[in-house]
This record gives sequence, C-alpha cells and structure tokens, in this order.
Amino acid sequence: MPLEPKLNVTDAGIVDALQRDGRLSYAEIGAAVGMSGPSAHERVKKLEARGIIRGYMAAVDPVSVGLGVLAFMWVTQAPGTIADDLAGDFSAIAEVEACHRIAGEGDYLLKIRASDTSDLERIVRIVQGTRHVYRTETDVVFSTPFERRPLPIRVAEKPSRSESPVEA
Repeated sequence: MPLEPKLNVTDAGIVDALQRDGRLSYAEIGAAVGMSGPSAHERVKKLEARGIIRGYMAAVDPVSVGLGVLAFMWVTQAPGTIADDLAGDFSAIAEVEACHRIAGEGDYLLKIRASDTSDLERIVRIVQGTRHVYRTETDVVFSTPFERRPLPIRVAEKPSRSESPVEA
C-alpha cells in the first residue's frame, strides 16, 4: 500500500519551488504560492520541523572540482555476514557519494566519484578490501543526461488541520 501524501497544495508548491531553487527568498516563495513572505517563512519552518525539508546545499559540478569519473558499484556481502551493516565502512570512504541498501543480486549500491580511472581503481580496491565484502561489480558512467530532478510531489486530497480551505 503506497504512503499517503503528507502535503497540501500550498506546502507542495513551497517544496517544489525550493527543490528548483533553494536560494529563493521567502517573498519569492510566497509569490510562487500566493501568500506573503512572512507566511511562507512560517510554512517553510514547519516543513523543516516535520522533516520534509531536510536541508539546503550547493549543487557542485564534479568535473569542476576534479571528479570527472562517475561509477556505480554493486557490493555483495560475504555469506553469513548480512546482519553486519557496512554503511559506516562505506561512509568512511570520501569518494563514495551515496550508499543504498538494495534488494536483488547485491546488498549495496554505491555511487562513486573519482578523478580518473586510476583513481577509480584505487577506490574499488578500498571497497573490495572492506570487511565482509564478498564481491563487487562496477559500472562506469559515460554521460549523465539528467540527475537530481525535483521530486514529484503528490498532494493530499483533504486539507490538513494547519491549512484552511481558503488557502488550498
């Protein structure tokens, strides 16, 4: 059963606007959803308190900072060690940008950034040398047509307690 959306129309509009540009002023956010800047500020703070907005960050071009190689690595744990969580071990490797626990052939999917293929080889060897790693498979990315798209926000059908029907 899919989770029910937790956002009303106004909050969904705010989240959508901030996903597209996290540097918008509260006045700009308010204008985008039809409310005042102070009201938008209050709504953003509530979305942050609810954990819907988890933070703000700069989108850095990897090539510009010398990390032009992107790879995904499938990691399988050694039999009998599945109870051991390897996420902490992978987070200690600075070049691992993301770590996902997955279902399927592997146990983890790592997103790795490297400066070149020699650097990628070094990182692969570090991951392979991590405790309880049984097998890895690495796919190198040729190009990335798009990435980090805004999440499609579904709207709750009925107004929440914090939203009057007038605002919807």
